[in-house]
Amino acid sequence: MKLILKQYLASLKERKELDAVLPDLLSSMGLNVFISPTRGVKEYGVDVAAVGQINEQEEKVYLFSIKSGNLNRETWNGNADQALRPSLDEIQDSFIHSRLPPEHRGKKIVICLCFGGDVSSGIRQEVSGYEQRNTRDNIAFEEWNGDKLSELIQQYLLKEELLPSSSQALLRKSLALLEEPESSSMHFSILIDEVLSNVTDADSVASSITRLNVCLWVLFSWCRDAENLEAAYLSSERALLLAWDKVKDYYSGKNKPSKSFDSLFDTYQQITDHYVDRSLIPYVGLKYALSHAVHSPCSINVNSKLFDVLGRLSVKGHWLLHLLSKNYSENPPIDAESEEQEQLRLRLRKVTESINLLIVNNPILLSPYQDSQAIDVALAITLLSSNSELDEFVKSWLSEMINMCIFAFKSNGMYPIVYNSYEQLLEHRNKDKADGIYKNKVTEASILYPLLAVFCALYKLDSESQLLEQFAKENLTHSTLQYWYPNQYSELSMYSDADTHGSATTDFPMNGKSALEYVKRECGSTDPFRGMSAVIKGKAPLILTACRRYRYPVPFHYLEDLMTASDSSQSTQ
Repeated sequence: MKLILKQYLASLKERKELDAVLPDLLSSMGLNVFISPTRGVKEYGVDVAAVGQINEQEEKVYLFSIKSGNLNRETWNGNADQALRPSLDEIQDSFIHSRLPPEHRGKKIVICLCFGGDVSSGIRQEVSGYEQRNTRDNIAFEEWNGDKLSELIQQYLLKEELLPSSSQALLRKSLALLEEPESSSMHFSILIDEVLSNVTDADSVASSITRLNVCLWVLFSWCRDAENLEAAYLSSERALLLAWDKVKDYYSGKNKPSKSFDSLFDTYQQITDHYVDRSLIPYVGLKYALSHAVHSPCSINVNSKLFDVLGRLSVKGHWLLHLLSKNYSENPPIDAESEEQEQLRLRLRKVTESINLLIVNNPILLSPYQDSQAIDVALAITLLSSNSELDEFVKSWLSEMINMCIFAFKSNGMYPIVYNSYEQLLEHRNKDKADGIYKNKVTEASILYPLLAVFCALYKLDSESQLLEQFAKENLTHSTLQYWYPNQYSELSMYSDADTHGSATTDFPMNGKSALEYVKRECGSTDPFRGMSAVIKGKAPLILTACRRYRYPVPFHYLEDLMTASDSSQSTQ
C-alpha cells in the first residue's frame, strides 16, 4: 500500500492536488489546522499551518510550503512559478513576525518542505545547507517528502481499523484493472460501500468521506498516468452520490462533514474536468472523430457510446451552470464580473458549444436506438436552453431527431426500443422489424416521445409537434406514453439507487399545448422534488447526476424556467 500511495503522491501534477490531501491528514493526526490553502490570498510562503503534538513531542507550530512532484533545481530556486526557496525566505522574513497568531508565538516552529516526490540528488547539498544555516533555537526544518507522506497517510487516514485489509485489497484490484474500466469501477464501488458502511454520526461520516476521497485520488492519479480515465470517471460519479446520501443530514456548508464532502466534490470536478478536456473537447469539432474513437464497426456500439458521452458532457455543463448561478447570487456583478465568474461563464460556453459540435459532427446522435436515451437528450436540452444563442441549433436537432425516429419506425429501421442491452439491440437490428407483434412489444412504452412533444411545444416547433402527434395517433396506440417524477420515496433511494422509487404518469398527451399543461400540473403537484435534500441544500445537479448514472428520466422541474419564458412570450404575442 505504501508504494501505491508514494506513486500517487509523486504523480500529483499540481500543487493544489497535494493541498487537498494535507489538511485532512494533519487533522487526522490530531493537529489543529489554522490556515488552509486559499487561492488569491497571500500567506507569505505558508500554504498550510497547523499546531499540535506529533509523536507525543511538545506542542509546536508546523508551517508547510507545498510543491508538487520531485524537488529539483527549477522548483527549488529557479524560474518555476512559486519556487520553494523564496517561499521559505518569506516565511522567515514575514510570516513568523507578522502573520503568526499571537497565541502561538511562544511555541517552537517547524518549517516543513512538503512535496510529493523526492529531493533530486543535484540539489541535495543546497537544500541541506539552507536548512542548517537557518535552523535556530525556536525554528527547525523538516522534509515531508513522498515517503513520509505515504507513511502518514497509511498510518492515519488508511490505517487498518479505518480502511481494513479487505478494502485495501479492493483498491489494489481496482488499480490493477484500469485497462478494464468496468471491472475496475466495480471493485471500487464495493470499496465505496465498505468505506461508507456503518457510519453513525457526523464525525464518522466526515472521516469516511475523507478516506474515500484519498482512495479516489489514488485511483485518479493512476488512471491519469495510464491515460485511461474511464474507471476514475465512473467511480467518482458513484462516490459523489453515495457520499451525499450519507452526509445530507449533516450538511450545513461549514461543519466537518460538509468540508469532507466539498473536498470529495472538488475531486469529482477535477476528474470530470480532466475527462472532458482530454477525451472530448479536443475532438468534438472533427467530423466523425469521436464516432471513430469508439473503435467498433457496429453502429449500436457507436450509438450507445455517443449518447453516453452526450450525457456526461451535459452533466458537466449543469454543474458549471449551477456554480455560475450560485456565484452570481452570492456576489452580484456591479461594474464587471469577477475573474472567477468570467472563467465559469467561458467554461460553460465552451461546454455548450462542444455539445453543439458533438451533435453536428456525429450525426448518429440524431437517431436514438434506445428509448432511455431520452435521458441524455433531456440533460443536453435542459442545459442548452439556458443559452438562447443555441435555440436555432436545438430546434434543428429536435426536428431531425423526430423525423429520423418516425422514418426509422415506418421503414422498420433502428427505431427506439425499450431494451438497453447490447445483445437485445443486436437482436433488434437482425430481427424482422416489420413483424407487428414484435414491433408492439419493443415499443410498448416510451418516455422519449412525450419528452420530444414537450420540447417541441417549448421551442414552438408547431409543424414537428403536429407530425409527432399524428404519428402517435397512428402508430403508438399500443404504447404506454409516460413520464417519471420523484415521489416521497425518492429521497431515500435517489442517490444510492438502493430501491425503485418515483411515480410514473401514463396517458401522456401528445398534443403540444396539452402536454405543457400536463407537465405544469404534474410539476405543481409533486412537492417531493422540492423537498429533496439536494434541492434544499443547494446541490440540485446531484439529481441530474443520479439520473444519468442510474438512468432515471430528468424531472421536468428543471424546465420550469423555460416553461415560464414560453408562457411570457405567448402572453406578449
